[in-house]
Amino acid sequence: MNALIAVQDLINVNKKRIKVLKQQIALHDSGEKKLSVMAYASAENALEKSQIALEKNELIYKELNKRGLMEVEKEAQLKEAITRNNYYKYQKVRLKRTIKRDNDLKLEAMMIVDELPADVNLEDDDIFELASATIKLELRIHDELYDQLNIIKRDFNELLKNVQNQDIVKLGMLDIHIPILVLHLSVLVANIQEIIDDEELPPFKGLPMFEDWWIEELWLNHQAYFGLYKWKSIIGTLCITTEQKLAWESIFANWVFIKKMLNKKGSLGYELNYAFDELVKFHTKLEEQTDENNLKAMESIIKDITTKEDFSIFKTKHAIVTPYLEFKKEKISHIVEEEKTK
Repeated sequence: MNALIAVQDLINVNKKRIKVLKQQIALHDSGEKKLSVMAYASAENALEKSQIALEKNELIYKELNKRGLMEVEKEAQLKEAITRNNYYKYQKVRLKRTIKRDNDLKLEAMMIVDELPADVNLEDDDIFELASATIKLELRIHDELYDQLNIIKRDFNELLKNVQNQDIVKLGMLDIHIPILVLHLSVLVANIQEIIDDEELPPFKGLPMFEDWWIEELWLNHQAYFGLYKWKSIIGTLCITTEQKLAWESIFANWVFIKKMLNKKGSLGYELNYAFDELVKFHTKLEEQTDENNLKAMESIIKDITTKEDFSIFKTKHAIVTPYLEFKKEKISHIVEEEKTK
């Protein structure tokens, strides 16, 4: 039950807070690190509140923990109508109508109320505190993504059932990384579609096709790099929110890394590369362009675009000395200085 995990997290937070506050007070009492009068009083007050909160959360945890999940769910369904008084009977309505909380928190709070045993009643503030912890830990998202990842792994194993195990072993951890990447891309596509539906935007027609020669010839000719860059940019324009754009940047980098690695494996990587493409196609609708006429047409388009492109213009803010290079130069300088003093 998510509420049980959330309570445990609150207990851990309380314990850490108490430990820090006790250390502050002990250092003050020993004279090692004096606090101001106001700071010392604040620390004592915070310690008292944290200890009360810890005791309260430990009681809640003990009450929830002593019941098995199946028993809790059955009791919640069978006894709800007769064991809750008016306060708890209308708690969800009250949680929903409060204007002091945002919608996500209210929704999570109402879901927690549904999960609680019929004879375990918590105050509204306690419910909201649990809801906040549940959202912070992303428990529901993790549950849903875990189930989805298992489905993707199952499909991937099915695609690889005729591949010799030794071939997969030679490819290292890619058989683990690939399902995770497919999960991330499928979540991104679903999120884009969801926002489009909610805001009634123009229909989402899916992701544009990619071409294998972009990967095969990457770093060998600028047309391949430019074709891949344009494809990435088009998908970037389909992303609506900043979070989606950042997610696509990460997904793209990992997708290129995996595709390039598989291409470098030659024939050893063909079966896994095919399984990867099919997995991506099934779960995200992203496909590879295989029609030769379309491939030739796209090659011609890329050639025309690169001919007209002004490569003297930087597309983003450009700094010759990157933050990492600054760090590296300072570190080298520091090492040189240390060597001089020896």
